[in-house]
Amino acid sequence: MNNKKSTVTTISLIIVGAVLYGVGCFATMNIAIGTVTFRPAAFIACAWGILFGPWIGGISAAIGNTFISDVLSGWFGIGGVGGFLGNFIMGFLPALMVRNAKKWPPISIWSGIAAVICAVFIAGWQQIMNINKFWPMFIAVCASNIPINVILTPIAVKLLLPRVQKRGLYWKDDDVDDEELEGAP
Repeated sequence: MNNKKSTVTTISLIIVGAVLYGVGCFATMNIAIGTVTFRPAAFIACAWGILFGPWIGGISAAIGNTFISDVLSGWFGIGGVGGFLGNFIMGFLPALMVRNAKKWPPISIWSGIAAVICAVFIAGWQQIMNINKFWPMFIAVCASNIPINVILTPIAVKLLLPRVQKRGLYWKDDDVDDEELEGAP
């Protein structure tokens, strides 16, 4: 028996995650905190990574933010490099660090930390490119992402985890070796 996801499944999950994240973020573009938009869909990056794996979550968030949300909003450009990297981290880090997807405290903590690191990438890049000052941008991105990630990511994971596991798509189920499965009672 092989629990490994196929390449087609992996690519499909990346595409679906990118579309959900990108369109979700674009849909709320009109709600802005300075030059940063309020993003109720930000939790999708963290939840997608926790459910389907760090690479799927990270790549989905980076593509969804940059090549869907930024393109549709007209914000696509060199200033988005920080957003590409930061959103990748927001989908990647919680998946890597959360050991048990059924426990909400680590999900909230790592989703919040990922939002802070995302803000560092975005604000840092914008400061380097002389687009915005670091601290106002950092504070705005944190204000936009932290509350959403900390509150909605554990709720989404709790609701979706049983369905994802039932379909054999939970990434941590892939960690089980074929030899262990054959010897299991």
